Amino acid sequence: MNTAMVTGASRGMGLEFTRQLLERGGRVFAATRRPEAAESLTALRQQHGDRIEPIALDVADPSSIAAARELLGQQTDHLDLLVNNAGINSRSVPRDQANVRFGSLEPSGVLRMVEVNALGPVLVTQALVDLLQAGTRPRVASTSSWLGSIGRKSSGGNYGYCASKATLNMLARAMAFDLAPLGITSVVFNPGWVATDMGGPRASLTPEQSVGGMLAVIDGLTPEDAGRFLQWDGTEHPW
Repeated sequence: MNTAMVTGASRGMGLEFTRQLLERGGRVFAATRRPEAAESLTALRQQHGDRIEPIALDVADPSSIAAARELLGQQTDHLDLLVNNAGINSRSVPRDQANVRFGSLEPSGVLRMVEVNALGPVLVTQALVDLLQAGTRPRVASTSSWLGSIGRKSSGGNYGYCASKATLNMLARAMAFDLAPLGITSVVFNPGWVATDMGGPRASLTPEQSVGGMLAVIDGLTPEDAGRFLQWDGTEHPW
């Protein structure tokens, strides 16, 4: 896990992934939409020097993905780990309740969440696949949610976010079987209910606990794990 890329790296779970990977002695390409405004990444760079490299990336913009890939290719010839963490929830798009409540749904916000949360990780992985193939035991970890579980859906509402994470689960599972013959192991994680800006202060897990658990699981992944939906602690999560 010496060289990694983390998307959505400027805050929350992405920032914690970046921090812990650096503490392990790794090199991290920390991708965020506006790295110049990411004070958290600037602080990490002051601690860890050139082992962290902020990268501009909007996972919903193909031209941004292409530019990030070009920049990465100038700085490394491989990736050992890609963490697809960037995502949004209903509060991140205009007229959020129109993406949440039956009776007032409209398409643009729901589709925006699917674009960022589901398509983004697949398109980013696709663009970086050659760098991953060149890595050591290369792995892809995509952050999903228990809200993307169809089997556990037991109430109405939250259409956009739930749909986007369920879509991610299917796309990532399909992608895992395409990556496996290339020697790349890909899984999706439910990080648990984590006390971040998105999860809120009442959440039961800290970012340190969740990310530490997921990294421990990632360390132990084998090719047979390709396509699994895992809890942060490595137990199976229902689809």
